[in-house]
Amino acid sequence: MRDTGKETVAEHYGKLLGIEPPWEVRTAQLDLLRGQVEIEVAWNESALVVCPECGEPCARHDHAPAREWRHLNVMQFLTIIRARVPRCACSEHGVKTVRTPWAEPGSHFTLHFELFAVQVIAACRSLTQAADLLELGWDGVQRIVDRAVARGLARRSTDGVLYVGLDEKSFGRGQRYVSIATDIKGARVLEVVPGNDQAAGESLWQALPAEQRSRVAAAAMDMSAGFAAATRTQAPQAAIVHDKFHVAKLLNDAVDQTRRAEHQQLQAAGDDTLKHTRYLWLHGQVPEAKRAGFAELLEINLKTARAWAYKEQFVEFWAQPSVAHGADFFAQWRRSVMRSRLSKVKAVAKTLHRHLTNLLTYFLHPITNAVSEGFNSRIQAIKADARGFRRFANYRTRILFHCGKLNLLPVLPSSPTH
Repeated sequence: MRDTGKETVAEHYGKLLGIEPPWEVRTAQLDLLRGQVEIEVAWNESALVVCPECGEPCARHDHAPAREWRHLNVMQFLTIIRARVPRCACSEHGVKTVRTPWAEPGSHFTLHFELFAVQVIAACRSLTQAADLLELGWDGVQRIVDRAVARGLARRSTDGVLYVGLDEKSFGRGQRYVSIATDIKGARVLEVVPGNDQAAGESLWQALPAEQRSRVAAAAMDMSAGFAAATRTQAPQAAIVHDKFHVAKLLNDAVDQTRRAEHQQLQAAGDDTLKHTRYLWLHGQVPEAKRAGFAELLEINLKTARAWAYKEQFVEFWAQPSVAHGADFFAQWRRSVMRSRLSKVKAVAKTLHRHLTNLLTYFLHPITNAVSEGFNSRIQAIKADARGFRRFANYRTRILFHCGKLNLLPVLPSSPTH
């Protein structure tokens, strides 16, 4: 027969999809009522199959039941690929399903569609918004996120992780927490596990290969016993550095508790001096419009003002040039605090004294959990957009998807086609 240069619809879609022998497109039908294009792909029966485990050619055992894969839309029409994938009879590995060139094993989506979907999800505020754009159910979008994170974790390298941050975040209502490990220099989340005790801390450390774990120089964390114990168990060579943001929070809380107690006493005597002043004492920098009034408060003999002064003085601790200078500064600051009558500030000073060794390591390894704190707004947005999470697994994958700096995209056999 003379070649007319024309191709059939099936051949046309075969080229668009990058289908090559021994696979071939048998039919391509437009279903106007359902608004979709249905493409049937089949294996050439005369061709040998290849074992997906060892790559050796072997006899065909049979065909798996018919399956469907979602592909990129054609114009406004949803595109579905259907095929019965052959199964091989490998002498070494037994009966195995042959891999398809258009999708990863176990996926309900083609590689092209997954790549597009991952980019859409990354750009959307919520999975619901992504689901609407992709014309998928919520579960389908979550499966794409799960697969993308699994793909990214399998590719991820942790070589060069020298400084790790350990922190806790709230998960649900009540006292429910998760623990998060971050690569401080790489500004990425390494792992998320349920709980905030020693076992949780050990699970975080185990996310790093043992060889790399042994190279970690220091870890930033709060003063909870669990994270410190986990570090001594799983990475004993790593210096423990108590996070200065956590120390600042302790001192801020002491100032606020002092203010509340003093405010009640003053109000009982009809004095509203401290009314509406809470955020003035907690601000790192007092707003310009409030500075004159705040200066007047500092001139009054208030316990709150003295507590605030001790809090501000401690900021200088982190600027000391060495461990020795840091120890001297702390000793002087603590002596002054302990002579005061500020019970809340004295309690913090005692806590800091118990943990002084791991405060002074900051001068050897000046690291903080600022990276983890920086992820707080993103994680809070993830929780808010999802209206909370019932399953920890979904919370974990969502955090790693958005904050893990993972290579999430599938590898395409060819450029994306529509």
